[in-house]
Amino acid sequence: MKKLFTFLLFSGLFVGVSNTVMAQEDYQALNLAISFGNNTKIKANYEIPVAKNITVAPAVIIPLDFDYIGLGVKADYYFDSLMNLPKPWDIWAGVDTSFNVGQDNDIFDINAHVGVEYKFNSTWGILGEFGGGSASFGGIGVGIHF
Repeated sequence: MKKLFTFLLFSGLFVGVSNTVMAQEDYQALNLAISFGNNTKIKANYEIPVAKNITVAPAVIIPLDFDYIGLGVKADYYFDSLMNLPKPWDIWAGVDTSFNVGQDNDIFDINAHVGVEYKFNSTWGILGEFGGGSASFGGIGVGIHF
């Protein structure tokens, strides 16, 4: 399982960094959030557009008790153009997975989620993400767009 996770993480990074395909809209962003669920966590991910309306994001998850660190990858599909949303709004759905290092049995988490973001300007936005799976039920945070 560790080899599969490592392969997926590096594959996502390779595809994202290659910059050969860019999304129609600018979804490149650093997202910082606090998640709620089984325990409160701080989450950070960097979204990299890989195709029209699709991003891949390496992620880091740290619980507030600092019991472990989660290293993961997230993939999202943006529905903005499909739904003809006005410019400041983003709506997406996707999956994320992480491998939690530092726990006794090194747990592998997988989740499905939906999210929404309102952008105040070209740089800042507020976001909410909700879903289910083994790691969290959702979260709230900020998006910093480049």
